[in-house]
Amino acid sequence: MHPYLLILYSLTWIVIIYAVNFWIAGKSIKINPSKALLYISTMAALGVLGEVVFDTVYNFTLGHPLWQYHIFPIHHAYTSVYSIFLWGTVGLYMYLLHGTLKKRHTDSLYILATIFCIEAIVFEALVNLSYLAIFKDFIFYYLPGDLWHITSVQTLPLYLFAGFITIQTFEYAKSRQKAAIIGSTALVVCLVGVGILLNR
Repeated sequence: MHPYLLILYSLTWIVIIYAVNFWIAGKSIKINPSKALLYISTMAALGVLGEVVFDTVYNFTLGHPLWQYHIFPIHHAYTSVYSIFLWGTVGLYMYLLHGTLKKRHTDSLYILATIFCIEAIVFEALVNLSYLAIFKDFIFYYLPGDLWHITSVQTLPLYLFAGFITIQTFEYAKSRQKAAIIGSTALVVCLVGVGILLNR
């Protein structure tokens, strides 16, 4: 696969993310660059770290991982260099969505965590399925076949738990925006850098 095709595929998903939130809000959404960067960098860090930690524990407990990345895999294929973009895009989506939901007075931790859980599994299924349809391969391959290896219902408890952690992390990070951006970016660089070095 040519790198330019992957870039085009990635940019298309960014446009889709904005279009979905445009539809939800019913109008164009003005993006605050620093706040959007907070969401993107924080979600990228939480996502990559969470994948490594959870799939490591899952593999240790059951003797095999829940998923394996096929594209730019690192850390035993528990995560990927491309995962930075995937989770960063989720962060952008959450930034856009939270602004709309707060205007509608929907800021309950339980509601937001449940929304995160449902939308995370839908997002990963759509991204993986569209990539499979276009490039004839998985971005990540789930070993359980309950949802055709595109995703798995086993991720629902994980994403619900992750939703609570993520929402609370964002609330904490908002009051320390600059430090949070620097810290989360440094964490991602370290995780990915170590993963690349270990793959050599």
